[in-house]
Amino acid sequence: MRSLLGGTAAFMAGNALLGVVLPLRMEAAGYPVALTGAIMAAYYFGLAIGGLHGKHVIFRIGHIRAFAVFAALTAATTLAYAAFEHPAAWLVLRVVNGFCIAGMTAAIESWLNTKSRNETRGRVLSFYMVTFFLATALGQTLVNLADVGTPDLLMLAASLIELSLIPVAMTRLGEPNLSDSGVLNVRQLFAASKVGVVGAGVAGLMVGSFYALGVVFAIKIGLSVSEAALFMSVVVLGSLVFQLPIGVLADRYDRRFVMSGALLAVGIAWGTLAGFVASGLPFTALLIVGMAFGGAMSSVYPLCVAQTFDRLERRYYVAASGRLLMVYSIGATVGPVLASVLMSIYGPSSFFLFEATVAVLYAAFVIVYASRRPSLPVDQREKYVPLPDVTPIVMGLDPRTDLDGDDGGRRV
Repeated sequence: MRSLLGGTAAFMAGNALLGVVLPLRMEAAGYPVALTGAIMAAYYFGLAIGGLHGKHVIFRIGHIRAFAVFAALTAATTLAYAAFEHPAAWLVLRVVNGFCIAGMTAAIESWLNTKSRNETRGRVLSFYMVTFFLATALGQTLVNLADVGTPDLLMLAASLIELSLIPVAMTRLGEPNLSDSGVLNVRQLFAASKVGVVGAGVAGLMVGSFYALGVVFAIKIGLSVSEAALFMSVVVLGSLVFQLPIGVLADRYDRRFVMSGALLAVGIAWGTLAGFVASGLPFTALLIVGMAFGGAMSSVYPLCVAQTFDRLERRYYVAASGRLLMVYSIGATVGPVLASVLMSIYGPSSFFLFEATVAVLYAAFVIVYASRRPSLPVDQREKYVPLPDVTPIVMGLDPRTDLDGDDGGRRV
C-alpha cells in the first residue's frame, strides 16, 4: 500500500502545483479574470468526463498501462503550457488534465480497494485521505521555489507526475473490479434525496470556484505569491482537520441541519474575510479564517453523499456516487465561470459575496426542507465518511459500498 500512496502523493502534489501556477501565470500575463475562470473551469469538465469514461480505458488495456498512459499524457500536457500560450490551447489542455487525473485517481483507488478487506477499508481510506490532503497542501507551497513566469515550475509539476509512475508500476496487485453493482439515473436519485443531489451541485460551485480562482483572488487583495500559496494550503489543511468533528456531528444529529451549519459557516467565514480585507487585519487572522472556511466547505460534499446513501439500497451506492460526481463536476465547471464574470465586473470583493450567497441560500433551503421532512432514525443511517473535495471519486474505498452489508430497509 505504501507504494500506491507514494504514487498518489507525487501526482497530487504535481497537480496541485499546476493548479496554482496556471492562474498566477494568467494573472501576470494580464488575462481577463473571466477568461482565467473559463480556462480553470475546463479542468472540472475534463474531470467529469474522466469520472464517467476513464474506467473504460482501464477495462481496455489494464490498470497499470492505463495509469502509465494517463500519467504520461498529464506530464506532457503540463509541459505543453509553456509551449502554447494561446488561451484556446490552455482550455483544451485543462480538459485533458482533468480527464487524466480522474483516470489516474480511479486506477489508484481501485488498486487500494483490491488491497483492502472489508474490515480494513475504512482505515485504508483514512490513509488515502491524509496523503491526498497533505500532498495537495505541499504541492501548492512549491510555487515558492521558482519564478512563476519561467517554465521551471511547470517542469517540476511534470516531474512529480512522472515520478508517480515508479511506485505504481512496481505494485504486484492484480486487476481490480470496477464494475457497478446497480443502475441508477439522476431522476431516481433526485427523487430519493433532493437535498443530496442539489447539494452536490452547490458543493461543486463553491469548491470549483475557490480552487480555480482562489489564488487570483488572493493576489488581487494584495497578497504576495508566497502568501497566496500559503493561504491556499491552509484552506486544504482545514479540509483535513475538520473532517473528524464534522463526522461526529453528522452521525449524531440530523445531517441536513449539520449541512446547513457548514454552509452558514462558509458564509460567515467569507463575510469575515471581507471584513479583514477592508480593515487590513493581520495575515495570520486571514489564515485562521481560511482554515475554518476550508473545513466547512469540504464537508458539504461528503454530507451530501451520506444524506443520499441514507435513502438508497446499498447496491445502488456505487452508481449513486457516479451520478453525484457528475452533478458535482457540473457545478464545479459552472462555478469558476460565474465567479470570474462577477470578479471582472465588480472586483475581487464579489468573490466572497458569490461564495457566501450560494452557501447561505442553500442553507436556508435545506433548513426549510428539513423542517417539513422528518429525519431518519439514527440506526437507519449510514456512517459519515470523509471524501476529497477536489476529486471526490473514492467510492471503491468507501466501506459503505460493501455489498455484504445490511440495507436497513431503504428503497429508491
